[in-house]
Amino acid sequence: MSRAHGALDRSSSRLGWMDTLRGLSILLVILHHSTQIVTAPFADDPNPPAVLEPFIFLSEFFAPFRMPMLMFLSGLLISGSLKRTAGQYVWGKLRRILWPIIVWTAVFNLALIAGGGSLPGMPWEWAFWNTYLWFMQFVLVYYLVALLTKWVPAWAFILLGFVGMFLLPDDTLIQRLFYLMPFFFLGAFIERFWDRFVAAINVPVAIALTAIPLALGLASAFWVPLWYEPFAAVPGLLGILALARVAVYIPDAGWLRPVRFVGQYSLIFYVVHYPAYAAIFNIAERVGVTHPAVVLPVVFLVTLAVSTGFALIGRRLPFSLLFELPRRMWPKRAAA
Repeated sequence: MSRAHGALDRSSSRLGWMDTLRGLSILLVILHHSTQIVTAPFADDPNPPAVLEPFIFLSEFFAPFRMPMLMFLSGLLISGSLKRTAGQYVWGKLRRILWPIIVWTAVFNLALIAGGGSLPGMPWEWAFWNTYLWFMQFVLVYYLVALLTKWVPAWAFILLGFVGMFLLPDDTLIQRLFYLMPFFFLGAFIERFWDRFVAAINVPVAIALTAIPLALGLASAFWVPLWYEPFAAVPGLLGILALARVAVYIPDAGWLRPVRFVGQYSLIFYVVHYPAYAAIFNIAERVGVTHPAVVLPVVFLVTLAVSTGFALIGRRLPFSLLFELPRRMWPKRAAA
């Protein structure tokens, strides 16, 4: 079996190339948010500090791919989960996705209060849950909908996503839900036909097709930022397929181990980074560290350090309860 044909075989180890792509995407998310909070004071300035321009460029260049790639990778290995019973499948998603949503929504809102703010709403109101965790909320919805792929083909949900993204109002959360849906279900679809996909698109063709994400990124950076823009969805899908086809040859090199680590613990990095970078930026302001050339790297690197610390302890009780519930909530009954 060639490396490409066996790229989704998890029988012996984790898939390093997927961890690398996931890790890079998470790092870009953290860099984007670090850039966002540092550039916010200059939002109305026609000439923001030049030192910020490379970071703004990177943020806008990768806008069409950061979250879509994470969604694609989330859908890419779903068939193994669907082999479980419906109860086991749903419980797995509730304890590993819904639970950290609940925990870190509470953390986020408590941080708002501690910072002198007020709650945006009560727990029974949507405003309470309308936080940076929208990504995980979407993933949970897609995983639950994916139960239907036992009877409904994945491509039907790709089409449904396109219908929704064009018909629903722009720049709304519900439109974003439908925009990202095709990326998740493209992963589910490609998984089932992976060998055909690999055979149909050889490496030279895939490398040539990477011109698509390159062009899309440049358009986003120099023309208009393509944040969940429906007309960018098709080239975005094609670009992600090309990147995935090439990425299976990413070596398991030692220098990529930190990136793979981030990918392996992507959920922890995602839920921790947002309150971490906001707190770090506020601390920097209070101690007088305000120059963008200093504060942006500090926010990014310290956020990474804090998130890494949580990742290192996050699989051990009791810290693991911040990120997932135990597989079994109560011990087995002893046989009579």
